[in-house]
Amino acid sequence: MKAATYHGVRDIRVETVPDPKIQDSNDVILRVTKSAICGSDLHFYRGRIPMDEGFIVGHEFMGVIEDVGKGAKQFKKGDKVVAPFWVSCGNCINCKNNVPTSCTGGGGCFGFGVAFGNFPGGQAEYVRIPFADSTLEKVPEKIEDDKIIFLGDIFSTGYFCAEWANIKPGQVVAVFGDGPIGLFATASAKLFGPSLIITIGRHDFRLDVAKKMGCDIGINSHKENPVDRILEITNGRGVDAALECIGSEEALLDAFKIVRPAGTISFAGLFVQPVPIPMLDFYLKDLTLRGGVCPAKNYITKLLPLVEKGKVDPTAVITHDLPLSDTPKGYRLMDSKEENAIKVVLTP
Repeated sequence: MKAATYHGVRDIRVETVPDPKIQDSNDVILRVTKSAICGSDLHFYRGRIPMDEGFIVGHEFMGVIEDVGKGAKQFKKGDKVVAPFWVSCGNCINCKNNVPTSCTGGGGCFGFGVAFGNFPGGQAEYVRIPFADSTLEKVPEKIEDDKIIFLGDIFSTGYFCAEWANIKPGQVVAVFGDGPIGLFATASAKLFGPSLIITIGRHDFRLDVAKKMGCDIGINSHKENPVDRILEITNGRGVDAALECIGSEEALLDAFKIVRPAGTISFAGLFVQPVPIPMLDFYLKDLTLRGGVCPAKNYITKLLPLVEKGKVDPTAVITHDLPLSDTPKGYRLMDSKEENAIKVVLTP
């Protein structure tokens, strides 16, 4: 089969590799119908986190089941499914406590190398799914792949960030990040009934999409100071909730400056470096800080009706749909943001 493999910093290649096979009775083999390049993939692409030479990458994907292990009871050949980015055993204490991304029974992340569980990724024609019954979610045949693929990661992650921000009707919300997760966090925040959503980014073309997804005011931090502008908008009070969707020290520290006393900061951005938390501000303002890796498995069926009813249009973030053979180009676009790239999806 063809698959995208890692060969060094900014070196992704599409190569012929062996087809995956059933290795455990709980496995299924998935024929990938759609995959995507995530902003998190850019961490290894840029050399910020280690990756194994020749490893098959990609953790956003969906498809149709081709082969089923004897121990997998929930699925059959031909079922259409979405894969969350994290493999989960379903039986360990963390899985049973609804924290599948902390699975201790053999879980890990697709496409992130040996250190994350050694699960080859989904930017490929086929992929092996361990613990299929507790990992995958079946989805309706009638809904187009482009509308549901993001339930496995960025839509769920954006919603998770908004949900953890304790947003109440009538409140003011700031979202840091105009990438796909920030855009889905904006759309998700809207569902909680705030009076005002401010999205902070660095690209006018992405902030235009943010406005289509629910943002009331877009702030380009290359053109104006977001802290000063937000304090001006809120008459010095600050926002009720700040959502950090980048994994940026600057954005997180700005969130501490613009959230009101007793407000909430929620983060879903992947931080790969230590951040000096301003503990005195945290203490004196009685803030709540929440965040982490989204347990996407928990959100797929919860968010699916929003897509079915048209309350959220996930396709708004898609700017490029490339064949799998053009995956290296897709990474270059996501990395450079050329051609106004926001989200690249791949079709085998």
